[in-house]
Amino acid sequence: MRRARPTLLIVLALGVSLLISSCNRPSQEITLQGSGATFPAPLYRRWFIEYYAAHPDVRVNYSPIGSGAGIRQFTAGLTTFGASDAGMSQKEIDKLPKEYGGVRLLPMTAGEIALSYNLPLAAPIHLSRSTYVKIFLRAITDWNDPEIAKDNPGVELPTQKITVVTRADSSGTTFAFTTHMAAVAKAMHLEWPPGVDKSVPWRESIAAQGNDGVAALIQLTPGAIGYVEYGYARLAHLRMAALENASHEFILPDETGEGGQRALEGAEIPADLQIRISDPTNSGAYPIVTYTWLLCRKHYDDQREERTIEAILLDCLTDPKQEVARQLGYVKLPPNVVDRLRAELTQTVATR
Repeated sequence: MRRARPTLLIVLALGVSLLISSCNRPSQEITLQGSGATFPAPLYRRWFIEYYAAHPDVRVNYSPIGSGAGIRQFTAGLTTFGASDAGMSQKEIDKLPKEYGGVRLLPMTAGEIALSYNLPLAAPIHLSRSTYVKIFLRAITDWNDPEIAKDNPGVELPTQKITVVTRADSSGTTFAFTTHMAAVAKAMHLEWPPGVDKSVPWRESIAAQGNDGVAALIQLTPGAIGYVEYGYARLAHLRMAALENASHEFILPDETGEGGQRALEGAEIPADLQIRISDPTNSGAYPIVTYTWLLCRKHYDDQREERTIEAILLDCLTDPKQEVARQLGYVKLPPNVVDRLRAELTQTVATR
C-alpha cells in the first residue's frame, strides 16, 4: 500500500487546525471613530462605554473637537461618524463625497445652554430677555446696571465690570446660542450684529476652546458670564442665571430637565430631522435649548460597520439609555422624536 506523502499530511493537518481555530475564534472586533461637538461628549462616552461592556467586540472612540471640526473630519472621510450641535447646512451637505449617498442627521439628545457667571451671590441672579441680549452686545457692561437691578430686588449687586466669555472654536453651542439670541433680539426690536453661526465676531469678549474650556474660564474669572452646556456648568459647580422665557417666566436650568422638556414639546419634526427651537413659547420652558445631531453616511462600503452603527444608535434610544442622559444633565428625547428615529433606523435595516 502506498504511503501518504508527508507534504499532503502536513497540508491536511494545517487545514483542520485553521478550521478549528476559526470556529473557536470570537467574532471579529470592530472600531468606530467619531468626532465633533463637545456638548454631547460626556453622554456619548458613557453610552459607548456601556455598549462596549455588553458587546466587547465593538469599540467606539469619540473626540470632542467642536462641531465645525467634526463636520470637516466627517466630510474628509477621517471618521466613521460626526457630531454637531448645529446640524449641517445645505452648503456643508453639498461638500460630502458622492459615495456617502448623502447624510443622516440624527438628533440623539438635547440639552439646555446655561448662562453661568462668577459672582459671590447666594441666590441665582435673574436676567430678563432684553438684559441678557444687551450683556452680550456689550450695551450692559456692569453688574450693578439698573436693568439688572430691576429684576433682582433686594440683591446687593457688586460694582464690577462684566467679562463676557465665548467660544474660540467653531461651535454648535455658539450656533444654538446665537440662533436664540437673534430670535430674542428681533422680538425685542433690537439689532443683533454678531449674526448666527458656529463662530461669530463677538465684541469685547475672552474666549476658550470647548464647553469645558468656557466653564473653566468662567470659574477663573471674577465677574465673568458665559454660555455653556448645562452638564458642564453643573460639573464645574458654576452658578447659573434664571432666564426670562417668551412667557415672561424666569426659569433655571436644572437636573430634572423639566424646563428643557417643556421647550421641546410640540416642536415640528422636519423631514431632515433638523429640529430647531430658537425661542420656545411653552409655559415653563427654559429658553435656550438645542438638539445635537449625530452625522452618519447613508451608505457605508463596510456593511458590518453600517449595521453596528445602527445597532448602537437603537440602543441609545432605549429607556435606560435615555435615563442615563437625564442623569448627566441632558434632556430626554420626547417620545415622538424617539419613534421617528427608530423608524428611520429600522426602515434602513429593512430595505437593505
